[in-house]
Amino acid sequence: MSLCEQCARLQKTCCERSDVEVALTEGDISRIRRFCRTDDFYHRLRVPEELVATYENPEHHDAAVAVYVAGLFDEQGRRPILRKQDNGFCLFVADTGCVLPREVRPLVCRLYPYDWNDQHKLWIQAPYCPRELYADETDLVLQIGDSQEVALKLVEQLYEELARKGEQP
Repeated sequence: MSLCEQCARLQKTCCERSDVEVALTEGDISRIRRFCRTDDFYHRLRVPEELVATYENPEHHDAAVAVYVAGLFDEQGRRPILRKQDNGFCLFVADTGCVLPREVRPLVCRLYPYDWNDQHKLWIQAPYCPRELYADETDLVLQIGDSQEVALKLVEQLYEELARKGEQP
């Protein structure tokens, strides 16, 4: 049984938390659209309060996230966000986990539990993973299955897709 399946038996997973918003790149949208053959899986939402200053004043931005923010938000200050079910769960989560194949899932989902910045530095940020299921960060990475090298390639893909903002992949 995978770590995510074990987590689901203990608590709400990251996919089941109403406070988690999954931002999408245009590449994510294209991959999911091809798989689902629909566009009703996302919507565009205004920039969240904690990013307003960065979005509205790029010259005074946090250098660690400026490229990410610039590539994600459109000229109206909106970003594409994965829709949720009425219960607040991710649209694609089911009793068996995510119904999307791994290669179709949003890049930020594939990157979890890694976090990153514009300089492509990686670190583990796993606030929704129950600590009792893994010994340390190395064990967490082993159980989830994505090495730092794989995660770095995903970060590179993320930034390539953000750079192509507005283009259809």
